[in-house]
Amino acid sequence: MPDLFLPPGVRYTCLCCGLCCRSLEVTLTEAERERLSATGGTPVPPRTGSTGGAPPGSGGTGILPVSERLFARLRGARGKQAWRLRPRPDGSCPFLTDDNLCRVHAKLGYAAKPFAGRVFPFQFVVTPVGVFVGCRFDCPAVVRGEGEELGKQRGDIRRLYDEYARTYDPPTEEEPVRFFGRYKLSWRDLLRIEDQLTAFLLMTDLDMPRRLLAGVRLVRQFVGLAVGKCEDAHVGADPNAILASVRGPASSGKAPVASNGHPACRPQPGRLRLLERLLLRLAIAAFVGATPHYYRELPFLRRLGTRLGNLWRRLKMALGVGRVRLPGIERPVRLRDVALVVAASVPLADRNRDGCGRAEALDDASAAMLQRYFVAKVASQQFFGRACFGRSFAQGFESLAMAYAAILWLASAHASDRGHRPEESAPPGRNASASETRTPSLAACDIEYGIRQVDHGYNYLGEMGGVFGRARAALLWHWGTAEKALIGLCGHL
Repeated sequence: MPDLFLPPGVRYTCLCCGLCCRSLEVTLTEAERERLSATGGTPVPPRTGSTGGAPPGSGGTGILPVSERLFARLRGARGKQAWRLRPRPDGSCPFLTDDNLCRVHAKLGYAAKPFAGRVFPFQFVVTPVGVFVGCRFDCPAVVRGEGEELGKQRGDIRRLYDEYARTYDPPTEEEPVRFFGRYKLSWRDLLRIEDQLTAFLLMTDLDMPRRLLAGVRLVRQFVGLAVGKCEDAHVGADPNAILASVRGPASSGKAPVASNGHPACRPQPGRLRLLERLLLRLAIAAFVGATPHYYRELPFLRRLGTRLGNLWRRLKMALGVGRVRLPGIERPVRLRDVALVVAASVPLADRNRDGCGRAEALDDASAAMLQRYFVAKVASQQFFGRACFGRSFAQGFESLAMAYAAILWLASAHASDRGHRPEESAPPGRNASASETRTPSLAACDIEYGIRQVDHGYNYLGEMGGVFGRARAALLWHWGTAEKALIGLCGHL
């Protein structure tokens, strides 16, 4: 029986918010489809203006004779996940009730639910050294750290993994691991590097961009050593020199030197070039520009409109002009109101002049969310390999570090929307005029929104691992964009 490694600091208890049942695709095995069909588990369409429940005259049971229309073949299905549940027009699961509960669970018991509904928000990465448990941070309970510690749920998680292994026969990550390009490391050496990355991410005396910058420089230093070393040379790095380089003025750009005299790999501080800014903004747009999971159920003209709308939104976000609609935000966001949209490309000395000089520190809840997210991603091996579109360890961590800029951008967009709501921006006792509304400081709800949107796209949107996504990641790695962007963000919050 393989060892089970749980991410530190993560808590989870279902809040019955129904968010996962409205935003995720429910996949089924052939056996699950047959079981639901045999029990007559076809849901009743929701009432007008409702998300679930039985219509008048149905007796309130919510169970009708089965209809094959409920099930659809899963395109490109691998292994035993060959079917999916057709969602309602609003994207919600057909078995979701008005009170955000599962009708299958209520009528047939917990064990009758599809495995995809029972395993959420957990994910499993199978390696030669054990099974690493990851969590989806698009779940509000996970991102807020609400609920019971995962260590107290080890038995339940173990049973879920055993069922997962029996049902899907998951592939095992390779040994040795692709570290960068054709260079590979054993899992034992890789976990040592991760221990140092985690130590950086837990340094509460540094702000998060400096912690990530230290991690990026550590990984790039190992890459430089791997590329330049002899076959029998010892690969090592100097964490103290790296910390000294990030504790000082971040804009100095003085990168550490490795223990064998090799410089760290391509430190390139300073202003981002135009093409880098465009690609970085496109990377952010990819997190919010994907088609919804119920896209295939839409009529042809609506599918075409969705595609064209996504392309138009990405173009505007890349150029930083106009207004865009973002998931979970009621009104279109004016891009010029998003203060952090140019944060990574404006030098520190110019920020006050450009109106981007917000210097308030994040509150404790926001800082805890960010730390929990990045530590869990590293500890669960969810940023490289099969879990992340086959990326190498080095490129995967750099992409994870760049996700911080995406989180802040989306958090700023959410804060901008809050700043234009009179009830949240007006002084007590009177209404706000249009001239008084402004973008407030980032709050915990803004950071939560950013993390949920980024995590939903980081591992789970196929286009992130497509040809364009891979080419974009390769170019940003080659230019050292993540390091430059983090240098620009150091001290910004």
